[in-house]
Amino acid sequence: MLDRIRQSLSIFTPAERRIAEAILDTPSTAITWSVADTARVSKVSEPSVIRFCRRLDYDGFPDFRLKLAQHLATLQKIAEPAPAASGDPAADLLDAVFAKAVKSIGEARLDLDMASLQRAIGFFAAARRIDIYGYGGSGFLASEAQHRMAGLGMASVAYADPTLQMVSAPHLTSRDVVFALSYSGLTSYLVSNIEIARKAGARIVSLSPAGSLVAELSDVNIALNAYRKSKSDIFIPTGRVAMYVLLDAVLVLLTAHVQQGS
Repeated sequence: MLDRIRQSLSIFTPAERRIAEAILDTPSTAITWSVADTARVSKVSEPSVIRFCRRLDYDGFPDFRLKLAQHLATLQKIAEPAPAASGDPAADLLDAVFAKAVKSIGEARLDLDMASLQRAIGFFAAARRIDIYGYGGSGFLASEAQHRMAGLGMASVAYADPTLQMVSAPHLTSRDVVFALSYSGLTSYLVSNIEIARKAGARIVSLSPAGSLVAELSDVNIALNAYRKSKSDIFIPTGRVAMYVLLDAVLVLLTAHVQQGS
C-alpha cells in the first residue's frame, strides 16, 4: 500500500502529493490522524484529503486509515525480532545482519506489483535487444541479468560503465528495451543515459525505488523499497539482498514465459 502511494507521486496533483508525502514520512503516526489532522499537516483542505483517498479507490478517509493500519500491522509481523544478547558482540551483529536481510526480502514481496512485473516480462519477451544498465554495485547485477537472458537466446548486453551506456543509448529504437538497475534510483549518470535512451524511442524498465528519478523515467518500474531504509543504518547493504531476489524473480518469470512460448 505504501509502495502504491509512492509509485503514484508523479501523477498526483500538488495537493495530493503533499498528502502522500506526509503519510509516507510518518505512516505509523498517520493512522492516528483525523481528516482535519491530515489536512493541517499536509497544508491542504479537508476535501482534498477525501479526494486523495478516493483517488486511491478507498471509500473515504476512515477506510483508507483502516487499510493503512492493517498494512502496517502486516509489515510489523515480518519485522525482525530484537536479537537476544549472546554476550558475543560479533554474533549479535551477525544475527542483526541476517534479520535485516530477511526483513528486506519480506517487505519487497509484500509490495511487489504483479501487474508491473508481468508488463516488464512482456516488454523483455518482445524486445529486439535489451541493454541492461547498472552502476557500482548494481553493475554486478546487470552482468547476472545479461548472462541469464543470453541463456534464453535473448540479445542482451550489460553496461556497467556510464560512458558505454551513453554511447549505446542513442542507437536504440522503439523495438529495444533498457533494463535499468539502481538501488537508490538517483544516480545521475544512469538518469542521464535513460533520458537519452527514451529520446531514441526505447522502452525503459527499471528495478529501483518507487517515486525515484529512475522510476519516474520508466515505462515500467519494479519497485525496490529502499526508501524504508535509514541512511544512517549501518546494515543498509543487506537491502541489496532484496534487490537480487527481485531480479531473480523477474528472470525466473521471464524464463517461464519464454519456455511456455517455445
